Amino acid sequence: MAIFDYIMILMPFLCFLFLFLFHWSWKRISPITNWPIVGMLPGLLCKAPHIHEYATQVRKQSGGTFWFKGPWFANMDFLVTCDPMNVRYISSKNFANYRKGPEFKKLFEPFGDGVLTSDSDSWKSFRKLIHSLIKHRKFQLFQERSMRQKVSQGLFPVLDHVSRLGTELDLQDVFQRFTFDNTCLLVL
Repeated sequence: MAIFDYIMILMPFLCFLFLFLFHWSWKRISPITNWPIVGMLPGLLCKAPHIHEYATQVRKQSGGTFWFKGPWFANMDFLVTCDPMNVRYISSKNFANYRKGPEFKKLFEPFGDGVLTSDSDSWKSFRKLIHSLIKHRKFQLFQERSMRQKVSQGLFPVLDHVSRLGTELDLQDVFQRFTFDNTCLLVL
């Protein structure tokens, strides 16, 4: 019973010490600091309001490829890369070594057995098929025509209307909708 009392007294002190040290080093956390138990999660959480700038800073410091270490108990380690050579290597040159696995297939089951969930040889055949469609001249003409139509009949009228009203507009939302519309039109 006495040990339990000592633990109850010691626990708030350790929590206070941890929070004090964490707060003291709040601004000093390097984007690549790997803490003993919690991994790189504190650096990620303290930069959450500016996550995009933080991710860009981390990738710049690490040369484009970065190994994120999560808490040791969460099995949350992953490799993040934006280096074009690495992306090309993973997605086309040596795709067979980077299998998606059954968990991925189960997660994306609504997409069926298409290019998003395929592995190895089936992925190669899907890739060749899609590549031949995208490189076809008729598809490129269709893409150009539909993009021009969407810009002239969709994007410009919206921006014109907002300009006449003199109101503020979230351009990111407008461009995301524009991109989504174009993607759906081309894919479907």
